[in-house]
Amino acid sequence: MDLLIREHLNLSDRIFEIIEKQILSGAIKPGERLVETDLAVSLGTSKSPVREALKKLEGEGIVNLIPRKGYFVRDIDRKSIEDFVDIMIVIEPAIIQSALKHKTEAVCKEIDKILSEMKRTLKKKDYESYVALNDRFHGLFVELTENEWFLKFFNTLHKQADMLRSLSLHTRDRFSRSIEEHEAIADAYKRGDEKRLVEAVRHHILMFKENLLDFDFLQEKP
Repeated sequence: MDLLIREHLNLSDRIFEIIEKQILSGAIKPGERLVETDLAVSLGTSKSPVREALKKLEGEGIVNLIPRKGYFVRDIDRKSIEDFVDIMIVIEPAIIQSALKHKTEAVCKEIDKILSEMKRTLKKKDYESYVALNDRFHGLFVELTENEWFLKFFNTLHKQADMLRSLSLHTRDRFSRSIEEHEAIADAYKRGDEKRLVEAVRHHILMFKENLLDFDFLQEKP
């Protein structure tokens, strides 16, 4: 590949990662317009790699292209939240039940390590790292299932889940409550208590939904 082409593609990938991180962290809000010219100026580049990055984000389902208006961060309303939770309330308990079959001492230690890091980042008010660790916690159980369909599901929807989780975590006292919910999931998993484990996961998802539906930006929508 020509050096200039490769450098251009690398630049587009870096811009994609920057914009994606801003969206998933909540720095760029749902429904917000992404203006190519403004992004190019703020990132110190031309519009071409920005346009390519936005097309890739559209492919990930994070942004939408509206004809004659441009790119917008995927909007979130009550129905989209409820539809997403309807899927998660079925899939996540199934994932963690499957992961329970692969419980080992090493896995339990890894869970404890993640929880310890989550508590540390919360004390430091490093919310960006907390969101990343939250994703790592949930992703660990997907990996443990060794089920290619669960993995495909996770890879398809985890970006949208990250965006919703980021919004949920930034509402009210969600961070401290989230830690408690993760601890309940971890405790039930380590004990091998499948009933409590499923209950803890379902509770976590329902609290996630409750916080999102209380979010201020939803009150402004019909």
